[in-house]
Amino acid sequence: MSLTLDLPLYRTDVTACSRCAKAVTFEHSWKTLDGGRICAGCVGEQVEAYRLTTVADREIPF
Repeated sequence: MSLTLDLPLYRTDVTACSRCAKAVTFEHSWKTLDGGRICAGCVGEQVEAYRLTTVADREIPF
């Protein structure tokens, strides 16, 4: 059985980051492909990790 409350979500409503589980508002989170929400801190960490792996795969001129 599923319960639906026809209440709209507002950008100030709070949810939890699906990666770190910290409380975050909808306004300061992004929807993931699996339907969860991710906070700005986790997005920044992922971007930095991607940047570091990209740089590590390239030859850096001296």
